[in-house]
Amino acid sequence: MKDFNKKIILEDGEEYLGYGFGADLEAICEIVFNTSMVGYQEIVSDPSYTYQMVVMTYPLIGNYGITDDDYETKQPTIGGLIVREYNDLPSNFRYTKTLSEYLEENNIPGIYGLDTRKLTRSIRDKGSRKVIITDINTSKEEALKKLKEYDLPKDAVSKVSCKKKWYSRTANARFNIVAVDCGIKLNIIRSLNKRGCNVTVVPYNTPYEKIVDLKPDGIFLSNGPGDPEDVTEVIELVKKLRGKYPIFRNMFRASNDKPCIWRKNI
Repeated sequence: MKDFNKKIILEDGEEYLGYGFGADLEAICEIVFNTSMVGYQEIVSDPSYTYQMVVMTYPLIGNYGITDDDYETKQPTIGGLIVREYNDLPSNFRYTKTLSEYLEENNIPGIYGLDTRKLTRSIRDKGSRKVIITDINTSKEEALKKLKEYDLPKDAVSKVSCKKKWYSRTANARFNIVAVDCGIKLNIIRSLNKRGCNVTVVPYNTPYEKIVDLKPDGIFLSNGPGDPEDVTEVIELVKKLRGKYPIFRNMFRASNDKPCIWRKNI
């Protein structure tokens, strides 16, 4: 059995040893877990996990690789990935790269080989905390000092939201929807298109007047990362839109689009 080369340490001192995959770097994030049995590519590319390190409770991850058609965003912003068993030899005719290759390309660290059941119970019972993924030789004292001095960023929505408006149209559209992008997933836009909606995606800080100029039939508020209270622009926008347009959010849920415990959504 090969020696462990990576470990994670939580801010309360819990420590788990494992093996690294993906990007070989140190990172500090908020730790959360996800109970989905499939859809790890969608999870890794979900903007809602910005600055978060995700523990997958399903034990085997990586076995069908990464495909070109299943991303939820073009640029993943997840903080890291923690799994029990990682498979680097995918069996899937659609796959174009391994999960480790995808994480490495996007500077996302991963760790496997640790007890994810114990870790998940800890998150469930004690709540989400800061976590560091680091080299096996890093001392606990040094890691805890880094965790104590690190403040989790509060700019998650501004990081993942689009910078200018863009369009996703469909044939024979019946409705025009404006989607406020707080970290929207591509599958939501595809779902709206399938239901006869032309979609205009706008940045989270788009002024009320510019949305009115688009003459929408309804407003879609996407989910996203971080604490909603940090996104004051969206709070003020919703106050102005209420009562003037139908407003809805996250009505579509595929089998691999399940909510994560401890994740805060817009």
